[in-house]
Amino acid sequence: MVERMSKEPFRPILPRPITRIDVERYGLDKPGCRFVRQGEGDPIFIGNAEEGFMRIEGDLKRYAAKLESAQLPGNARSTYVGLSTWVDLVSLPDRAGGSDTTHWPARLILHDAQERVAFRADGEMRCRGEAALPGEATPAG
Repeated sequence: MVERMSKEPFRPILPRPITRIDVERYGLDKPGCRFVRQGEGDPIFIGNAEEGFMRIEGDLKRYAAKLESAQLPGNARSTYVGLSTWVDLVSLPDRAGGSDTTHWPARLILHDAQERVAFRADGEMRCRGEAALPGEATPAG
């Protein structure tokens, strides 16, 4: 009974898209990968070999890449840890046979502080090195 009372009630978490304005304002245009939900244009997660970002309840949350986790195509990691949540990225099989290290089907799973799945979405990872993704401006340098 004590254990049950100490758990917070479950509350789903709904990430918001990270816009081009966010990318410019916070310098998120580094080489790495972006998770885009099926049917949407803006990413809900941006990550690289060291860190990741997700917009939750209006705030841009920073996640540290778990270096012990699997390295995915595009230099992304399979797990990113935040202060109260963490993100798992899972590479999915490509039914069309057109994926490579820059573009592949994936599932994003967001866990809450009590290890419950608070959000899950299928989509694709779009990764890039120094060059911009198609449709993006190359950062001035």
